[in-house]
Amino acid sequence: MTNKDTILKTVTFIENNLRSEIGLIDIAREGCYSLYHFIRLFQSITGISPGKYLLNRRLTEAANALRGKENSIADIAYEFQFGSHEAFTRAFRKNLGIKPSQVRQGHPLSSLNLTPPISAEFIYQSDKARNQPPEIVELDQRYLAGIAFFIRDDEKISDLSLQWGQMIKEVKKIEDRLLPERFYQVQYWSGEQELGGLYFYIGVEVKSIERVKPEFVVKVIPKGKYLKFIHKGLARNVGYTYRYIYCQYLPDTDHKLTQPFNFEFYGDKCLGPDNEQSESEIYIPLD
Repeated sequence: MTNKDTILKTVTFIENNLRSEIGLIDIAREGCYSLYHFIRLFQSITGISPGKYLLNRRLTEAANALRGKENSIADIAYEFQFGSHEAFTRAFRKNLGIKPSQVRQGHPLSSLNLTPPISAEFIYQSDKARNQPPEIVELDQRYLAGIAFFIRDDEKISDLSLQWGQMIKEVKKIEDRLLPERFYQVQYWSGEQELGGLYFYIGVEVKSIERVKPEFVVKVIPKGKYLKFIHKGLARNVGYTYRYIYCQYLPDTDHKLTQPFNFEFYGDKCLGPDNEQSESEIYIPLD
């Protein structure tokens, strides 16, 4: 059994005991490690400390439980081992930015930085991301022409193959596109959190927008400074790279993110959505 296999075993132990009174010593014992070596190994493999992961997962599952009406907030606090209503509220507010009562009143979970369970795919994909630290790059303004759509949180769409198929079919109708085509996917969100979803846009870079036909939407990627990350592997696993970026890398930096979008660029190293060696670029705008 490799170290990664053992850490996955301890993750399963954590997931099975989110409602139980366990501590780091119990988790380390499950993996047959000393506490010191377990903490270092868990963080090096997953990118997060085991104590932080345990806390984040309890808060995430507690947030899901708050959407129901069966149990009081105090009951949920004790269920997930917070000891008191006050301790739960402090931890919830510190880590998720709002009070538990706001979730109970209907605040959308999609706006919270929740932590899903660590999976084997996440460990291996995150490892690829961590091996390539991001660059800070300056980009000139770029014009895109393509299609836009909105996906609600409850749709749970795992890929955008239908939308990409539509774009590939239509791309030759776009006048003044750069050749060979330079494809982009943009994700952007509204300040209106009750919308409960995310806007997506797929397009190609164009030299000019003057001759773009009405059936296509024009977007502008603004000139500015960006963090550039590399996603390597299957396209369907890009969510693991985003999870690393937003849940692990960025929280440990002082980068200020004020622009409500990010985008992906598919260049020469993009070998197709089902190629393990394929690479795409992810850009996060900075102030």
